[in-house]
Amino acid sequence: MSDDKRDQRSRRRKLFGAGLRTLGRGARRVLPGYDRAQYWTQSGLDWFDTLGNLKGAAMKLGQVAAQYQDLLPPELTEQLARLQRDAQPRPFAQMRTVLEMAWGPEAWAQVASIEQTAMAAASIGQVHRARLVGGRAVVIKIRYPEVAGSVDADVANLGRLLRWSRLLPIDASRLDEVLAEVRDRLAEETDYRVERANLMAMRALDLPGFLLPTPVDTLSGESVLVMEEIVAERLDGLRDADQAARDRVGEALVANLARQVFTHGLLHADPHPGNYGLTADGRVAVYDFGCIKRVAQVEADGMRRVLAASLAYDWAGVHAGLADLGIVNPAAFADEPDVFTDIYRRHHHAAIDAVKAGPLYDFTEGSVITRLRTEVRADLRHWRRFRPAPELVFVMRTLSGMYWLLRGIEARVPLYDMLEAVADGREDNL
Repeated sequence: MSDDKRDQRSRRRKLFGAGLRTLGRGARRVLPGYDRAQYWTQSGLDWFDTLGNLKGAAMKLGQVAAQYQDLLPPELTEQLARLQRDAQPRPFAQMRTVLEMAWGPEAWAQVASIEQTAMAAASIGQVHRARLVGGRAVVIKIRYPEVAGSVDADVANLGRLLRWSRLLPIDASRLDEVLAEVRDRLAEETDYRVERANLMAMRALDLPGFLLPTPVDTLSGESVLVMEEIVAERLDGLRDADQAARDRVGEALVANLARQVFTHGLLHADPHPGNYGLTADGRVAVYDFGCIKRVAQVEADGMRRVLAASLAYDWAGVHAGLADLGIVNPAAFADEPDVFTDIYRRHHHAAIDAVKAGPLYDFTEGSVITRLRTEVRADLRHWRRFRPAPELVFVMRTLSGMYWLLRGIEARVPLYDMLEAVADGREDNL
């Protein structure tokens, strides 16, 4: 048996085992004294241990789930969030074999030194500082050897895990469509040639207030990506900065998110603190371009229509925008206007009231998430009236992750004014 097949079988067994354990815990839901919080805490710990050890697409999927803190049980996401914070690097000796396969003598001759201790580790690879001949400081992103061949199997096994845990109220066919979108994005992330192309596409946007690295083409390929090093403070260290600095960063992040989605149709879809930094001159450094989502015009138009209608309290317009996105049946509003009006009104008030209350929205204000979670749980009885939109999975992931990023740096942003600008098509003026 080849090493690749042996590794895939091992990964499948480990994920299968986590699924069976989740299913076993879930079977106890009918017993007296069932503790829902303990169930999700135990499942989260189990998934953290399993996915963290597997790395690759399995670990990445856990990180994606962790960014839905506004929808998933907090006991689960608290554990999965550790997959971002506590990712352990591998010894450089293991990663050097990847470099030796990727680089020939001419490439090695360009490199003066490589730090053997990784500066960062993630699901797909890890990053080492290095210096080129001539003194240029760079970072080398090295892909873990086994991840490229594991995406399909890991996503398939995740599907089984989701079905067994009954975490998402989605029918099988729609779940398959969502997982197909996830698989496509993860497959792109394992090819650093795609990431280099993404980086160049994002650089071409020239987003104001952002600083993106320059790749070193002669040293980059499918399994290795070399970029200039940008010296910047991690955003999760910004709590010690003055409020004005945090607010400037927050406003830049929101404004450029709007421009990416609605003006350019090109979205950096991995918004966790490790992928952003603050330079000494106040610019936001952006890293990691493996997960870039192309947003089609029809999707951007549909989202803008939903936003504009919601701000105008036009519930039929909200429904029409959701119908454009394939989320609802366009004729359903006429059949059940009271049901849909009630749903849209309640979600609008849960999300918008606090945002509209003052000139600046303080992201440390937690009532929005509490109210949204309440409404989402209350509306589970209506889930068959709505369909997931697979093409929006990573857009929604970005919105959720950006909220928690802004909350983490305690930013205050003129969010309602910015939403009005987006609804009116004025995001380029932000």
